[in-house]
Amino acid sequence: MMKLLDTRFAGAGLLLLGVLAVLSVYLPGLHGGFFFDDNPNIVLNPRVKVPDLSWESLRMAWSGGLAGQFGRPVSQVSFAINYHFSGFDAHAFKLGNLAIHCMNGVLVYLLACQVLDSLRSRLQSRHFGLHAALLASAWLLHPVQLTSVLYVVQRMTSLSAFFLLAALLLHVTARRRASGRALTWLWLIVAWGACWPLSILSKETGILLPGFVAAYELIIRRSEHGGLDMLGRAFLVLSLLAVIGLVPYLASPLGQWILSGYQIRSFSLLERLLTESRAIWAYLGWIAFPALESFALFHDDFVVSTSLMDPWTTLPAVIGVLGLSFWAVFASRRFPLAAFGIAWFLIGHSLESTFIPLELVHEHRNYLPLFGILLLPVAWLDGLAARPGVRRTVAVSLAGATLAYLGFVTAVRADMYGNRLVRTQIEAQLHPDSARANYEAGRSLASLVYSGHGNLIAAVLSKKHFEMATAVDPDYKMGLLGRVILECDVSQTVDREALDELRRRFRERLILQEDTNILSVIVEMTGTKRLCLDRSEIDGLFAAFFANPKVASGMKMVMYSLHADYLWLNAGDLQAARGALQKALEIAPQNASLRLKWAQLDYIGGDKAGARRLLLELRGESFSPGERETLDNLLSSLETVDVAE
Repeated sequence: MMKLLDTRFAGAGLLLLGVLAVLSVYLPGLHGGFFFDDNPNIVLNPRVKVPDLSWESLRMAWSGGLAGQFGRPVSQVSFAINYHFSGFDAHAFKLGNLAIHCMNGVLVYLLACQVLDSLRSRLQSRHFGLHAALLASAWLLHPVQLTSVLYVVQRMTSLSAFFLLAALLLHVTARRRASGRALTWLWLIVAWGACWPLSILSKETGILLPGFVAAYELIIRRSEHGGLDMLGRAFLVLSLLAVIGLVPYLASPLGQWILSGYQIRSFSLLERLLTESRAIWAYLGWIAFPALESFALFHDDFVVSTSLMDPWTTLPAVIGVLGLSFWAVFASRRFPLAAFGIAWFLIGHSLESTFIPLELVHEHRNYLPLFGILLLPVAWLDGLAARPGVRRTVAVSLAGATLAYLGFVTAVRADMYGNRLVRTQIEAQLHPDSARANYEAGRSLASLVYSGHGNLIAAVLSKKHFEMATAVDPDYKMGLLGRVILECDVSQTVDREALDELRRRFRERLILQEDTNILSVIVEMTGTKRLCLDRSEIDGLFAAFFANPKVASGMKMVMYSLHADYLWLNAGDLQAARGALQKALEIAPQNASLRLKWAQLDYIGGDKAGARRLLLELRGESFSPGERETLDNLLSSLETVDVAE
């Protein structure tokens, strides 16, 4: 018993060293700024900018999420709290992410201790604490985890993982260690009634908890006790019912968002499923052989599988994933630790790497699944470490070298992420076929030109990256926007070739999710007199967008409203603005934001009575804080006019 306690203390000490190593490795990356989806979800989200931590402010943040089906309110509240104490200081936000990552490492350690202790009869040594600490340190240091720390918006991933790991740890502990029935049920209630909902409300991946619990009950606990008890069977039945319940949900109108989501993707549902089978093996390769050139913020250069034989690796990948699944089921009695590790990995990818219309590949999807893969070599290393002499030396050397290598690669990546210019240039070099990587590289160079600190070389290289971004993906349009803005800034002239191609792609190619941002940027920059496009050129871009038969009606509604903003605020053509807004209202006649905008046009056009009548109708509608302020100010102004008259 004393020896076991000694190894547990040794494991805790080793974990502490691992946490300190993680802090030092990530330190350079904390100095980087916000990027990509950080901006719409955090920096430009008005509901993150809470004036205080009052209940009303936190409620505003809770309802201000833009991502996922539920808005991920727990994550949004954490961003709001971060803003309250530090403003939009990216360093403070990333420090918060790093703290969550370290806490997750502790939970991984505790969960690994429970799993390994459950299988103590299968292992040759009793160094569970040391094995768990090595596993947790590898989990913390692995470079595939970096974007979940230094890409601020991915706090959604790590925060959801925190509550899920806590729920699972409470469940496992209650099932193994509770000294009384009351304590058992208390821990289970906290796990399922508190931690699980918080995980889901941080990010929808929290919904996978029943799957992880089912894997534990069916593989680990059954191996430990030789069978399933009544409560274990109940958990399995509930997990199965949860999976079956997805079928009517997907078939109902509530689930139609899944199919409609493919309207803004360059791949179909079938193509995504085929491609994800190859992505699973790519993830396994990155985990097992983490090379710097494998990693990047963007992986839009991952080739889409259009059939089982195109590319030819698709069929072997599909067979391999099915083979892993069947092996985990049928080998669970003989090799429970390996079977549980594979099951954990596949369950962890069962949401984001299957039918949901997300982008194809992202590293942060391995944040939780990585734990399962790291379990696989434990039994082998345990066998080596149990035998003194050369084999134990080999085991210790392998473990030490692995941790050192993981820390080195992560340190290099973290150093890159501490400087936007360095990161974008390196990632564009390592991923030349990535349109987004090239665009970001061009944009970071162009920022030097815009700020006046650049030179002709920076402008030339920036344009080259924009051209590469345009060439590698026929649907991608941001590179063309970059060229137009760059030419306006450098020479005050319009890049006709880029503008014509942008208009053609709006009219003929697939409209991507980020394409609405292009017109938003154009309208905003025109308002600040920074863009050298005239009204006919901007109207032409909107007309090309509306002429595309592939554009969903909801997206058209948003763009008609944006066009009205441009015509009203920038072009000063109130009649044309009314015409554009009327087309938006024809698509969504009850949309409160559109009706508020119509009231504003009535007010500006002199129809004070019509504006007042509409504003009074809208007082009970739900608005963002900015829209609510606009409504209140307009009503106040109209009341002042009435008093004066």
